[in-house]
Amino acid sequence: MTDPTAPTAQPLLDVSTAPLPTQRTLKMRRNIPFQLVRFVAFDLRIMRMVLKGHKGDAH
Repeated sequence: MTDPTAPTAQPLLDVSTAPLPTQRTLKMRRNIPFQLVRFVAFDLRIMRMVLKGHKGDAH
């Protein structure tokens, strides 16, 4: 069995060729009001999904 921590071990994933975010993307990620809106929208989608699942519940 080989040691996975050995210096000759190959990396599991090479992200060196991954695209970098644009300046606009970075700005939006740091924009607190924009993130709040996204957070609320995501929460509403999840809540809708949960409520749909409970609609047919016999409890």
